Amino acid sequence: MSFDLSRRGLLAASALLPLGLRSTKAAPVAGSYKVGTFTVTPLRDGLFPLELSMIPAAEGQAGQDLLREAGLPTKGPSPEPVNAFLIRRGERHWLLDAGCGTVLGPGFNRVTAALAAEGVRLDQVETILLSHLHADHAGGLLTPSRLARFANAELVLQEREVAYWSDAGTQASAPAALSPMFDTAQAVLAAYADRIRRVSGEAELAPGIRALPLPGHTPGHMGVLIADGSERLLIWGDIVHSQILQMPHPDWTVIWDTDPAEAIATRRHILDRAATEGLSVTGMHLASRGRIKRTGAGYALI
Repeated sequence: MSFDLSRRGLLAASALLPLGLRSTKAAPVAGSYKVGTFTVTPLRDGLFPLELSMIPAAEGQAGQDLLREAGLPTKGPSPEPVNAFLIRRGERHWLLDAGCGTVLGPGFNRVTAALAAEGVRLDQVETILLSHLHADHAGGLLTPSRLARFANAELVLQEREVAYWSDAGTQASAPAALSPMFDTAQAVLAAYADRIRRVSGEAELAPGIRALPLPGHTPGHMGVLIADGSERLLIWGDIVHSQILQMPHPDWTVIWDTDPAEAIATRRHILDRAATEGLSVTGMHLASRGRIKRTGAGYALI
């Protein structure tokens, strides 16, 4: 894959994530935490500088005010984490997403080192649960030569996700912001072709780990609900890309949403469910975990 990874080139094409993170404040990586007998460890792959243009509804005064209140430049960027998650119980190791790898250039590709710091070799990862096939979640599954980085792991995806990224007609008609994603998605599907497990809808992925379909951002976008006894944690993938902007304004969509209307409906549904049930939540673009509280027309992560 060889598309322009310069900041100007990416923005001009409305493509992936702009690189060259400016010096700005960012929350530290959260430590491991327990969910019953599970241990969940966030793995920070890097930070990307989210511009207001990537959430078009935020480009007005309301979005600028929210960034200023957060101590950021009113026109951005906002440094947003790119996380994967290591899930352990006993001798079992699961990886939820894999970060960008080398696909998006410098500043990322830290998941492998983060696993090593946890004492986990790549060949010990048995199962990789993939929220969706966007490059900042799936790129880390590939070596620089586009081979499978995890030699012994099966890849678990929603059936709708595999079908979407495998469809030549879909690729041809994809919006400009999504078209570069297909190269990475298809390379991942090819590299792991003989060890992909497809699931449909809500399904048990392992005892205590369930897939929760959250479509809209992509057709097969999913979260993972971890439950052990009375303890639960929802890792919700890309329900929000910016806690600062989208929690108070859940109707603000990102340019990478395949179906913006469905993404809004899904986001509102899961935020409301989390608030009602008192679910502990975290995600690939959240710096921490917390619980959801309703605040007027929006929500907050507490």
